[in-house]
Amino acid sequence: GMGGVGKTTLAQFAYNHYKVKSHFDLRAWVCVSDYFDVVGVTRTILQSVAPDMSDVNDLNGLNQLQVKLNDKLSGKKFLLVFD
Repeated sequence: GMGGVGKTTLAQFAYNHYKVKSHFDLRAWVCVSDYFDVVGVTRTILQSVAPDMSDVNDLNGLNQLQVKLNDKLSGKKFLLVFD
């Protein structure tokens, strides 16, 4: 959508609402640019949901990142915001 109409503000309000926080096991906020790098965005999501995971930067392929991300999110309710 067009810039300046309040999309991010509305998303932040929902993301930080106490009912949303208590409803989801994991929440992540990912900033994406016009140049969308799927490997980079997937790596960022994984780092957000698993900050204690030290080998994220060692994973090279999209498949490896997706497998790890699936392991971390499997069976959990999560909210993922792309801004």
